[in-house]
Amino acid sequence: MNPLTNLYAGNYKKYLIVPIILLIVCSFLAFVFPGVPRGIDLSGGTLIIIRSEKPLDARQTEELLSNNFDLTDLSVVSTASPLGGYGLTIKFAQNLAIANAERELSLARTSLEADSAAALQHAQNVVSLLQDYVPATELSSDAEKAVEQAAEQLVDAKESFNNRIQQLIVEHFGLQGEVAFQKKEVSPTLGSAFYRTAFNVGAFAIILVVIVIFIFFRKVVPSLAVIASAFLDVVGALGLMAVFGIPLTLSSIPALLMLVGYSVDTDVMLTTKILRRREQSPAARAYDALITGLTMNATTIAALLVMLSLSFLGQMQVVFEIAAVLLFGLIIDLSSTWFMNAPVLLWYIERQGRKI
Repeated sequence: MNPLTNLYAGNYKKYLIVPIILLIVCSFLAFVFPGVPRGIDLSGGTLIIIRSEKPLDARQTEELLSNNFDLTDLSVVSTASPLGGYGLTIKFAQNLAIANAERELSLARTSLEADSAAALQHAQNVVSLLQDYVPATELSSDAEKAVEQAAEQLVDAKESFNNRIQQLIVEHFGLQGEVAFQKKEVSPTLGSAFYRTAFNVGAFAIILVVIVIFIFFRKVVPSLAVIASAFLDVVGALGLMAVFGIPLTLSSIPALLMLVGYSVDTDVMLTTKILRRREQSPAARAYDALITGLTMNATTIAALLVMLSLSFLGQMQVVFEIAAVLLFGLIIDLSSTWFMNAPVLLWYIERQGRKI
């Protein structure tokens, strides 16, 4: 007899140590240190992606930008692949001069009706803050016109800032031929709104999944085991995202929800085989489910590895993040399903007076 058929016939409760340790470690990694980074979709900021025909040094670029601009939370990562060529991914939260000018402009607009003198002063502050990017202009004495002029200065300054970044990099590295610049900018306010919306949608989806599970099984312990397994998969994926620097974005959040669906699918298969079938012993039925589940996992993991490799070679960031999150979750799912859910179900049957 294959010794693996006795995997759940002995002291199967000892397997619970593995998922407990994983939960503690992954929770620390995800929520304490280093923590899951938020992408600019959810935190606000600027992302600039550069594609070039020659290598670009990330450290030199970061020093170049730090010396010429007052940028917060600046990070630069270089990329290289046979299909995607060379490139840089530049991220920063904000340009302080432009951010301060935006705040002054907002104050100017707010002060227009109540205090025109204050509005004029705020508009003048906008012009002063942007002198490094656009020549200072003399503002109108009319507060409303002055605020409009300040707003135009801000638009011109942003365009000048973008052009200067591109020009600095092109000149510093002596780039020739085709150079592609792609920019994405999200305001902090919009990023916070996206984060709240994504959180609410995710919470609503999980609540619906929990309700469906309880309706399907109508038993507390099996239902909680399925939910706990899905929870561990998500926390484990977040922990590995923190380790490998995969940010929480509008792309990775749907991947986490997809992961919940896959986890529930595997656990429902396991629970159904153990609780609703009567042939063989519960331990043998658990092993039977293990073989089926490992086949499912192996096929999906193989497909994700191909997806991950192709997206990396082609520098397809969104696809890469989705594949990485799903792969992390499926790796954790091996432990949560077969070392946590299965032992809990076998313990539940044993407590119900059935012989294993």
